[in-house]
Amino acid sequence: MLENTESEFKDTSVVYDKEAQRSRIHYAVADSDSLIGTTSDTAHLLLVEFAKLTKAIAAATTLEEVKAAAQPSADLFAPLLDKQIANQLTFPYQYKGIDNVFGEISARAQGVADIIQS
Repeated sequence: MLENTESEFKDTSVVYDKEAQRSRIHYAVADSDSLIGTTSDTAHLLLVEFAKLTKAIAAATTLEEVKAAAQPSADLFAPLLDKQIANQLTFPYQYKGIDNVFGEISARAQGVADIIQS
């Protein structure tokens, strides 16, 4: 008896649409390596800024010190947030929907973890 795989049940039109979108992204925005580089830069920026923020908050003893600790991060990210609020910048997750994004994150993380554990 043959086992069915998940890929056998995928709607081929969805797969085709994703491939078409990826192709347009590759030619109009950036190739995969450049996108990975930007994602890496983003992750590193967030990691360092979060580490600085948490270290400063942990050292704070008053509410004013907590506010002062948060201000550099607020200033750094303000231009990006201002563009997003003004509808001048939209992130892909906003179109995909939070539930879909969390589903993808969970599925990929678990898939990688399963392979590492085996």
